[in-house]
Amino acid sequence: MSVLVVIRGNSGSGKSTVSRAVQQRFPRASCLVVSQDTVRRHMLRELDTPTAVNGDLIEHIAAFGLAHGLIVIVEGILDADRYGRMLERLTASAAHVLHYCFDLSFEETLRRHAGRAQSQEFTPEQMAQWYHGWQPLLFVDEVRIDATWSLEAVVDRIDRDIRGAWALTRPPVTTP
Repeated sequence: MSVLVVIRGNSGSGKSTVSRAVQQRFPRASCLVVSQDTVRRHMLRELDTPTAVNGDLIEHIAAFGLAHGLIVIVEGILDADRYGRMLERLTASAAHVLHYCFDLSFEETLRRHAGRAQSQEFTPEQMAQWYHGWQPLLFVDEVRIDATWSLEAVVDRIDRDIRGAWALTRPPVTTP
């Protein structure tokens, strides 16, 4: 039974950390994490421009995972203007979909970024260029994650929501 999980937010908000932690709670080869950074920066070595193709590749990888009955976590900045239509198509194609979005101040994203392994890779000035604030998707209600949520609380919530979606698809238990 496949479940699509979308986790969006500004750079440094915790999307990748949350995605990996959620993935660890499920058996091997049952949860696919499709990271925008991995697809765009590592697989394609692509800049995030209007002509970029990483959104198409993210969509194809996620669709593959859904077709194979996996939990598919698509995570990244995934700006609503540039990636909204792709996310809308993926959402329409999945039986069970969960959307989450980090809503953190720029100061909070800088604080979180300072504790990351790649903190030396990006300057605060670069992060300011990528920061877009709260940018909701118009076709779905997203769970809005603010700075008061701990990592454990976010991971617990997503884990519980995935297991709840699974429960909806199980056949009812009948007693003789």
